[in-house]
Amino acid sequence: MMRAVLSICLFTILCLTIVNLPAFALDEIYSPNVEPHELAFEYNGSRTFDNQAAKNNAQTHELVMEYGINNHWETEVSAGFDKDAVQNGARITGYEWGNRLQFFPQGEYWLDSGLLIAFTKAAHSGNSDTLEVKLLLQKDIGRFTSIANIGFDQSVGPHAAGGPDNLFLWSTRYRQSEQFQPGFEIQSDLGQDGTLRYFSAQQHYIGPALYGRLFGHIHYETAYLFGVSSAAAQRAARLQIEYEMHI
Repeated sequence: MMRAVLSICLFTILCLTIVNLPAFALDEIYSPNVEPHELAFEYNGSRTFDNQAAKNNAQTHELVMEYGINNHWETEVSAGFDKDAVQNGARITGYEWGNRLQFFPQGEYWLDSGLLIAFTKAAHSGNSDTLEVKLLLQKDIGRFTSIANIGFDQSVGPHAAGGPDNLFLWSTRYRQSEQFQPGFEIQSDLGQDGTLRYFSAQQHYIGPALYGRLFGHIHYETAYLFGVSSAAAQRAARLQIEYEMHI
């Protein structure tokens, strides 16, 4: 076990050194299927790359602990850190409690489905809290797995402003082996009501991704995406590393 912990630490340092703390509004793409009685410790990081200073080096970082309560319910708590292009360093932005609900046993129906509901308490007074709701869908065909997350973020509380921020996330991977599963991702922030009709005002990213599991306990995901709309940064990257154990 100690060797696995040391390995994940070294792997994290290596990845962050190469990517310089990986992509902005890019998010984890959740499977609807939960793993019962699995305890996991997770890091998510992202970063943007752009010639324009206003879009360059926007970062998000998240530390997560999650546990599969049973066959249909997984809960997690996390702390989020953000850095925009004008900040000198990352600062804590909020504390999240999230719950993932699996509707049916995996493979029972043509499409696996579930729901993610998460509430984020803002860390600073004057900032709004956030409610996140996403429909989670997954389809396995042969060695290919495709996952879609469709939903919204809504600011809530006394400092809430504006309508829901609509989101669409997609990933497809080829399960070549447990350690190596290449694929691609689409991550789209469709914005609020005023931007839903304007592609250029939304943030759309697409690009290659890689998934897998190392040493039996370390799950990783990494993606390097390209902005395909005017509002998006030119490039963005994300990294997720998770240490998993069953208890």
